[in-house]
Amino acid sequence: MGMKKIRDFKFDKGWKLLIYFDYLLPAIIYLIAFLTQAPFAAKLFHSYEMFIVSPIPNFSALTGIIGLIYHIGIIGYTIKKRYIRDIAVSLLLTLLTVAMFTVRIDGIEINYFILQPLRFASF
Repeated sequence: MGMKKIRDFKFDKGWKLLIYFDYLLPAIIYLIAFLTQAPFAAKLFHSYEMFIVSPIPNFSALTGIIGLIYHIGIIGYTIKKRYIRDIAVSLLLTLLTVAMFTVRIDGIEINYFILQPLRFASF
């Protein structure tokens, strides 16, 4: 992909926003946390996932509220624009995100399997 195509990229579809905020940006933060083993970066990744990405609200812990609002907003926008493929892909991405915070393997959420390689404390 040339530089011109990168500059021409627009967030004109809901699925593009979901890919960026739910997958690409967290992947970059995770990679930094993993490579540096910096507790600050690990905590930043975990906080971003719990407060921004998670679409499952926990009002007592104040987590998932922003994620719920922006997922509903993006899906609402795609429904309003009547982009059928965009609606389908956005719903699929949202369901995959929900699964990350609800599906359990051996009693542990997938989200916590992702966190295991990170270092949260200094030794």
